[in-house]
Amino acid sequence: MKTYIKINLNKAESSEVLKERVLERTRWVVFGILIFSLVFINIRVLMIGFGYNSVINKKKNQIVQLENQIKQLQSKGKNLSKNDIMSFADLEQDRFLWARNMELLGKMTPDDMAITGMKFKRDKLTIKGIALTFEDRKDFEIIDEYVQTLRSNKEFSENFSRIKYVGHQKVNIRGQNIIRFEVIASIKKGGSKVYS
Repeated sequence: MKTYIKINLNKAESSEVLKERVLERTRWVVFGILIFSLVFINIRVLMIGFGYNSVINKKKNQIVQLENQIKQLQSKGKNLSKNDIMSFADLEQDRFLWARNMELLGKMTPDDMAITGMKFKRDKLTIKGIALTFEDRKDFEIIDEYVQTLRSNKEFSENFSRIKYVGHQKVNIRGQNIIRFEVIASIKKGGSKVYS
């Protein structure tokens, strides 16, 4: 009698083989994701690098153009005579800077005093203002101290030949005693002045 070995080919796979197969697929999926990520990151870095290179090239071209323009302007430059330079120096020396003087005037004005108006006419700057009164000080002393402050500031007073106190009057506004005062500063006569 013959003995046969029966093999059932339809038998389901064992659980260990299934686990191994799932692990193998998982490894391949993770490996694929990593490879895709690396490729994507490298492509992105290359694109950014090309973008920077184009910006750098544009800036280099702009620098070259600017250098060429500077060379052209230098070659077309006008030679200045000694008279041109001296007249420019005179203009710069005789120039009167209003903005700086107004800034200094504001810094020198105390907190208990305010400038209410300024007028410039016939080379004279008229400064009008108000000040608070104090029982322990005379009205004249308050204004005279302010005028002395203006005179003692070299940067401000060097533009004026004379800074003088004109007068004051005491007034009562809403129950508050204040002093209205006026100071005149005469601009130095040094030829034709340029006011800016």
